[in-house]
Amino acid sequence: MPAAILRKNTKVLSAISPFIALAGIVLLQSQEYKKSIQKLNRADYLAQEQEQLRIINWHKQSSHLGFDNLKASWSYLDFIQYFGDTQARDTIGYNLVPEYFEMINSIDPRFTEAHLSLSVANSIYAGNPEQTIALMEQAIEAVEPKSGQAAFLWTYKGMDELLFMGDKQEAINSYEMAAKWASLVEQNNAQGLQINDLGSSLKHISEIELKEAQVRAWSSVLVYIRDNHKQREILDKIIDLKADIAALKQQEDI
Repeated sequence: MPAAILRKNTKVLSAISPFIALAGIVLLQSQEYKKSIQKLNRADYLAQEQEQLRIINWHKQSSHLGFDNLKASWSYLDFIQYFGDTQARDTIGYNLVPEYFEMINSIDPRFTEAHLSLSVANSIYAGNPEQTIALMEQAIEAVEPKSGQAAFLWTYKGMDELLFMGDKQEAINSYEMAAKWASLVEQNNAQGLQINDLGSSLKHISEIELKEAQVRAWSSVLVYIRDNHKQREILDKIIDLKADIAALKQQEDI
């Protein structure tokens, strides 16, 4: 490179180097600012969550004064608003879902529509399928079998028993009960047959297929969990299931 051009480039670099340094400082500051905003948002969301928990606990302890349906409906609307706050849920997770589920179940265990939504939210988004099954059992005991959507309480329970607990027989029992309940309602006869067919098909699922389905189910839950301890628990479940699958496949090859 000719000396004149080299000197010219050196002068240019010397002239713009302060701006390069400044740009680097601005970039670092902007990154730190974003981090501080995220921390602030997290702190705000956690504070909101504590206030929401206080209200939930108050509802659990207060008298319903004979307005169970109305109070349960209001609580369900609060849950929908909580669940629908995507930014908050992405930041701190779905920790209050089981609290809402317990509260609404205690106020009105016959609120089937709410229970079906809360079942999915509590099992998949909050990662509490075992608790979901217990609460669905309470709802099943309270609800009228002929009431609308009552049969789905059994199917949702069966899904958790199958995909998360890995209990094929309990899932089959739940689907058989769902078919019976669906058959009690005339317009749902075809639906009852479909549920019964689904329950029958579960009998042919192998242990390996069941555990592989469990791995997929727990992996889908992991996406929504923000609590480190719970993440570790789910990861351990997945690791154990994969180890079981490997052992079962090895037995097949022998």
